[in-house]
Amino acid sequence: MSLAAAKPVEEIDGVAPDAIPAWVFEREEPLVLRGLVADWPAIPEGEGDLDQLERYLSKFWTAKPVTAYVASEDASGRFGYNTAFNGFNFRSGSAPLVDIVNRLREQQAPPDGSPLAIYVGSTPVDGWLPGFDKANSLAIPGDPLVNFWLGNRTTVSAHYDFPSNVACVVYGRRRFTLFPTDQIDNLYVGPVDRTPSGQPISLVDFEDPDFQEFPRFRNAIAVSQGCELGPGDAIFIPSMWWHHVQALSDCNLLVNYWWLDHGQHFGSPFNVLLHGILSIRHLPEEQRRAWQTLMNFYVFDAAATPHIPVHAQGCLGDMDQQEAQRLREELLNRLKV
Repeated sequence: MSLAAAKPVEEIDGVAPDAIPAWVFEREEPLVLRGLVADWPAIPEGEGDLDQLERYLSKFWTAKPVTAYVASEDASGRFGYNTAFNGFNFRSGSAPLVDIVNRLREQQAPPDGSPLAIYVGSTPVDGWLPGFDKANSLAIPGDPLVNFWLGNRTTVSAHYDFPSNVACVVYGRRRFTLFPTDQIDNLYVGPVDRTPSGQPISLVDFEDPDFQEFPRFRNAIAVSQGCELGPGDAIFIPSMWWHHVQALSDCNLLVNYWWLDHGQHFGSPFNVLLHGILSIRHLPEEQRRAWQTLMNFYVFDAAATPHIPVHAQGCLGDMDQQEAQRLREELLNRLKV
């Protein structure tokens, strides 16, 4: 039985893909934009099927192999860790998109009656579907990274992304369940350095949650938001919000846009997290508390330092690309131990 979110995600409709209001991108909670891309040429009649999908994507796809993940029927479409927790419950391979679509077609009526879950995730549109983005455009601030996600009935476990996100359903239907960032303790998140696809994921099976093993997950459910989207619908997911995504159809295609609200030269905070685990997590408690105070002062509170002359503030002053590069080089030198 699928998890029922505590409340629906707020919705609006009537927004044009080239005129999304600025306030949407400033929200601190998710927002469904019904019919945002309903007029895209890629959007089929109804939910769409593999024949329609193949006809349209073949206008753009190349012969370049794409990475795909395959899981057996035992995984129930949920990609993650194996039961022994010493590896993953899927395997990966690569093939051109035409072959992936043919494999998806085979799984609609597999000879042995055991359909495989097939999943192509986070693949740049420009690299594998050149021209698709121009034919199906969306006005997003800055210079977004545009990706597509293709597969059958698959589930991406709850995870967060650092960039802000607008995800557009093109084929099939998808169910989203979302949680605020502060729910990390209630989501029972797995390792940060050994992940299925680069992001830490919740270990809870949302289809059949084990509340004896994961009792605090009830607290996460209490503040969850959910929605179901069909072709032409989109959802705005703020940076760092946890989201669990379930594809509900045999044929699913989603296109998403990731972007950052600040300069790329600042780098990824996830690198800081890993270094903090390396250098702070295992210190004695009193030293951890001291470093927490320093981090709060310099990083999280971003304390003003008017007592230091502007020309001498270094990395505490304005951080342009040149200063960011200087600091990055200094960090690299310090890491050579």
